[in-house]
Amino acid sequence: MIRKLLLITAISLGMAFAQNPYESTEASQSTSAPAPVAPADDPAWNISIHPVSLVVMTALGLKTLFVTVERSVTPHTSVIIRPEVMYVSSDYYDIDEDDASFDMLALGIIGGFRYYVNPGHKGLYVEAELQYAHVGLDYDDDDVEASASANAFGPYVLVGWKFRTGRATFSIDLGVGYNIMSASAEGKNKDNAEEDAENLVSNGFGTDINLTFGLAF
Repeated sequence: MIRKLLLITAISLGMAFAQNPYESTEASQSTSAPAPVAPADDPAWNISIHPVSLVVMTALGLKTLFVTVERSVTPHTSVIIRPEVMYVSSDYYDIDEDDASFDMLALGIIGGFRYYVNPGHKGLYVEAELQYAHVGLDYDDDDVEASASANAFGPYVLVGWKFRTGRATFSIDLGVGYNIMSASAEGKNKDNAEEDAENLVSNGFGTDINLTFGLAF
């Protein structure tokens, strides 16, 4: 089961700089434009999906969608934001109405700052992230009717590699972080509701692995 539970950060975008493309020389008293400069092969945006979560987890019944949006700031740096959605229901497993039923929805967002060792937003990079997630669980059977929710927040540090050919991109990164969680529960069976809340809380260190395919533009 997926353990990692998502995240948030507020990210400020860099300012755009304008520069006068003309020079004047007193000797000639004329104004001329400099030689054209070829555009750098460094797209400003990159949008990627996470195919392992999308295909494998969805096939197992946990509908999952992670999208990473990256915006370059300088030749070596960029900011990223990653919304995440996970949903699972007992309906997927054809559970009879007389048996237990459950629904779980997880919503999260991740924000981060990425530094590339080489210019061009490709190759080796280090990333600092903040993650936030909210998870809600509803459970119902003949004896128990309960709902629980949890919030998770934590910083992560990752090391990764990004490959780009033309507009197509591939990246993989691995990191560690610390999750701080809180949970609450309610239901007609108080003991079971509290147990659900305790099961959702898991403070401590965690790992994060991401594999993405994307498009740069």
